[in-house]
Amino acid sequence: MPSRWDRGRHPNLPADACVRGRLIVQRVQPDNGERSFLLALFTTLSGTGQEALTLYGKRWSIETDLRTLKSTLRLEQLTSYTPDMVAKEIEMGMVAYNLVRAVTCMASEQTGLPPRGYSFTTVRRIVEVFSPKIAAASDPETAQRVFEEMMQCIHRAKLPHRSRKRPSYPRHIWKPRSTYPNRP
Repeated sequence: MPSRWDRGRHPNLPADACVRGRLIVQRVQPDNGERSFLLALFTTLSGTGQEALTLYGKRWSIETDLRTLKSTLRLEQLTSYTPDMVAKEIEMGMVAYNLVRAVTCMASEQTGLPPRGYSFTTVRRIVEVFSPKIAAASDPETAQRVFEEMMQCIHRAKLPHRSRKRPSYPRHIWKPRSTYPNRP
C-alpha cells in the first residue's frame, strides 16, 4: 500500500491502491560455485515458488542479451530521427542479434558446447567477414564450402574457462588537490 509520502508525491493514486503478490525467501546456490545466499523475491506471478525462482534465475541471460544489443550491436545510441526509422533500426539490430545467436546455436549442436560458451562478439565478427563471401558465391556448392569454413572459425570462438576469480584490487582514495602548498 502507498505510504503518506507516496500519496503526497502521486496525488492521483486511488485510496485503495496496492500491489498484490507474495514474497518468496529461499537460500540459493549460484551456478558458479559461489557461497549460497538468502534471496528475497517479490512476485505477482502465480505458480509454485520454485517456478518463480527458476524464472528469476534466467534473468541474468536476459540482462546480458540486453547489454549485447546495446553495446555490441551499437543500439545504445540510435542515429535515426523519425519514429519509423528508429523502429527499423531497432528491428535490424534484433535481426542481426538473432542471426548471430542462430549461427551460435548451430555451432553448439555440432560441438556439444552450450550456446553461451561462445563469444558473441567474436561470432558476430566472423559472420560479418563471411557473409559477403557466402552472398558472392557463384554456386550453392561454393556457398556451402564457405559456410563450413565459417563454422570451423566459429568453433574456435569459445569463451575461456576461468577456474578462479580474478583478483580484486583495493580502491585508492586520491587526496584532493589544494590550491596552497602544505606548510613545512
